[in-house]
Amino acid sequence: MIKLFNQTIGHRILGLLLGGLVTIGMATYGSDTPSSTTWYSGQRAFGQVVVEPAVDLATGDEIFLLTPNNAPLPAKAAQRAHAPLFLVLYPDSSSVPVSSLNCTPSNCGHLQTWAYPLKGHDHLVGVPHTGDFNVAWDVILVSFTQKGFDDGAINTRILTLAQLDAADTNGDVVMSDVVLSFVCSITSRATYLHGTPLSFEVP
Repeated sequence: MIKLFNQTIGHRILGLLLGGLVTIGMATYGSDTPSSTTWYSGQRAFGQVVVEPAVDLATGDEIFLLTPNNAPLPAKAAQRAHAPLFLVLYPDSSSVPVSSLNCTPSNCGHLQTWAYPLKGHDHLVGVPHTGDFNVAWDVILVSFTQKGFDDGAINTRILTLAQLDAADTNGDVVMSDVVLSFVCSITSRATYLHGTPLSFEVP
């Protein structure tokens, strides 16, 4: 799986992201998502912006990101103004409910295909004042290893940086280098609900 990941990333990811990103609770590792959280899924659009769900990597709470359609790609901000966005890729065989994931291949225009069949993905970002928040986001892909498939780690959502670090230490995931930087801002649930849901054909 790691070999396949390494072979795939150089050839496929930049093309997938460049084509799609323009149109862009509390938990611990090994626990389930709280049933009281209403998770929204998929990109919504209005005017010249796209809004999509994300996760506060400090708390595991749902937040929302707003991306202008014509924002520079890649982001041109100085390096000190960049922060990581961890994009966790869940396989189709995962038991994580598809409706809880930030994006699925049919309701989001980026990362629709991968080295393994995808159920969807989440965006983990920092927010003020508990995370490394900036306007320019460096996308880091988080892919499950064969070990993560075999030991069932694919069946638990990773919602916090602590969970992500634990999964990495355990060998359940592998993280890419930065594959793309883009500009977006944190917005409200009301802004997200104001938009029209988008749909996409899966390649």
